[in-house]
Amino acid sequence: MGSLMEVTVCGPAAGPPHDEVRPLLPLCDHAAHGSAEGAGMTTTDGGEAERRDLFRRVGRLSTTVNDLALDHLAGATTTGFTLLGAGVHDIDAGLTALEPQARRSVWSMLPSMRFNPHDPTHRLNERSIGRGLDLRTVVSPHCLTVNPLMSSIDPDVRVGHVFTTFILVDLTAAVVFGPPGNHGEPTAWRTTRTDVLEAVTDIWTRVWDTSRPAVPPGTQPPFTPRQVLVASRLASGTKDAAIARELGVSVRTVVSEVAVIVERLGARGRLDAMHALGAGLVVPVPGLQR
Repeated sequence: MGSLMEVTVCGPAAGPPHDEVRPLLPLCDHAAHGSAEGAGMTTTDGGEAERRDLFRRVGRLSTTVNDLALDHLAGATTTGFTLLGAGVHDIDAGLTALEPQARRSVWSMLPSMRFNPHDPTHRLNERSIGRGLDLRTVVSPHCLTVNPLMSSIDPDVRVGHVFTTFILVDLTAAVVFGPPGNHGEPTAWRTTRTDVLEAVTDIWTRVWDTSRPAVPPGTQPPFTPRQVLVASRLASGTKDAAIARELGVSVRTVVSEVAVIVERLGARGRLDAMHALGAGLVVPVPGLQR
């Protein structure tokens, strides 16, 4: 159901702390970035005033979502606003159950994300693509730094002024992220409320219309599909011989691909590359951040 990765809840309002969620689209790691998230992107599509206006819209949406979530948790009736899940596994289960309900489109917005080689939600992506859904993802420039495989896994991903995380399904429902639960776990909410959907759709349209391709037209992603497969096994600590057996290639081929991955990441060696893939790059790598 969309580019499925890990989600990071960011934005002006409080969001889930240091826990990873994997909503049905390119998702991210939990670390609040706030207004600094979009600061690194050159504003050639509307300037600082448009960026600030967008941030204010995100702030109002966050306030609405948080108020609804707190009312719901306090026992009040919140028509069209229900808890999808609390905690990573619960949210995963909710998103998995939601995927078959999508009929036309799944659009996601992600401020930040790290690569997770064990992320099970890639299968939801494949299922959604197989059903012919319109999958779209727009991320912040930060995503291409902390997730160097991002644009190779999803060459159609776009980059824009992203200050919040949500998933818009068929333009009739949305998954948004509210305040953390009693134990600090992230909470995800499914909503069909007109006021929330209008705000989400408005933000999506503004960001999407001014976004740009992560992979410019006429160019190729940084890594080939096989290099992505090798990199995912490398990030898991799998040995070359085991990677070769799994992919059905020679060990020499794997060694060659690992060398290319290390070089393109700007890593000092295999262990450094594993860190870059699993923990995000400390310094942007030329050619990976567009």
